[in-house]
Amino acid sequence: MAITVKKLVKDAQKSYKMKLLAGESGMNRLVQWAHIVEDPDVCFFLRGQEIIFTVGIMNRDEGWLLKFARNLYTTGVSAFVVNLGPHTKTVPEEVISFCDQVSMPLFTVPWEIRLVDMTRDFCYKIMTEANIEDSIVTTIQNLIFKVGDPETQILQMERYGYRKDSRFLFICISLDEEPGTKPYESHMQDLKRNAEWIARGIRDLYISFEYQNKLILTLVEYTDDEVRQFTDEFIRIITHRQMETRVHMGLSSNISGVTSQDQNFQNAFMTSELAQKRHELLLQYDNLDVHKFIMSVPDRRILQEYYDRTLGKLDAYDEENGTNLTEFLRIYLENNASPQLVSEKQYIHRNTVNNMLRKIEKIVGLSLNDLEGKVKYFIAYYISDIL
Repeated sequence: MAITVKKLVKDAQKSYKMKLLAGESGMNRLVQWAHIVEDPDVCFFLRGQEIIFTVGIMNRDEGWLLKFARNLYTTGVSAFVVNLGPHTKTVPEEVISFCDQVSMPLFTVPWEIRLVDMTRDFCYKIMTEANIEDSIVTTIQNLIFKVGDPETQILQMERYGYRKDSRFLFICISLDEEPGTKPYESHMQDLKRNAEWIARGIRDLYISFEYQNKLILTLVEYTDDEVRQFTDEFIRIITHRQMETRVHMGLSSNISGVTSQDQNFQNAFMTSELAQKRHELLLQYDNLDVHKFIMSVPDRRILQEYYDRTLGKLDAYDEENGTNLTEFLRIYLENNASPQLVSEKQYIHRNTVNNMLRKIEKIVGLSLNDLEGKVKYFIAYYISDIL
């Protein structure tokens, strides 16, 4: 979690005579720390999402400050502050133009301002913001998982701008990479940074945390249009990074009430698992049909028992005999239970189709000739998506 440039410098104009010269459109960039840097070549040791201060001690030629700004942008720095004085008397127009072009906020402060005071102040604000966010995450988790006293937790939320009747929408994100591996950690961090950057640009009330190897994004007080704005931009970034086949998102409903979010969270979690099984980038709980009814069954043993009595038998047969009857049956049902259509699409004789269907009926003990039997098979497939 981080703080936006806009929030970080909120009172700096008054306290430090800080002036914004360029990059106003990047004021929602996120900041995780503050540094004083004087050598442009040191920029490549930065981690990104910093606000950088310089007096320009090494500023001895006309293009020095532009090179510095370019290096900062390349390494992912969020904002740049120039201390005007004997080393850097003015900021060249080309530096201002560059920072405007790349939306990197560029500030100046007068020489009498002590940068050590500014960096200490800014780092304190960043740490305070991080502590607040950690506290909010813990409180939200306790409310979701029914831990502790809800009234005390609500008071804690209200201290930080959340209301008892605030609207919450959860986005649960699954990755195909193996948890704990370098690709998993790298992609998870990338998703976190981009999600927070987009969210903070829309509304400040935003929470994220990890749960059971999934990234949970919590959008608070977002309108439905703002939710679409967030997901559209997030998907655009995922697609740009060519991750759309490895990321799977489940969206909950957008409902009010801090104390009624436990089931809302579970719905997002289960929808994410469904998206992963179906190789979908995004599924919304509100748009689900039969799956929604199946998810509402509180006792998963009931679903497991039903599956075991139906498709479970076919799965066991496939595993033992090296066949693929379970997938064949799904294709048959998805093609209006038409042997002719299956024959044409699978390039097999219609008699072969009928023989395979009779074998399935014998293994499962359930007819495919009537509507009730077909419905039972369909339900079993829907259950398999959830389990």
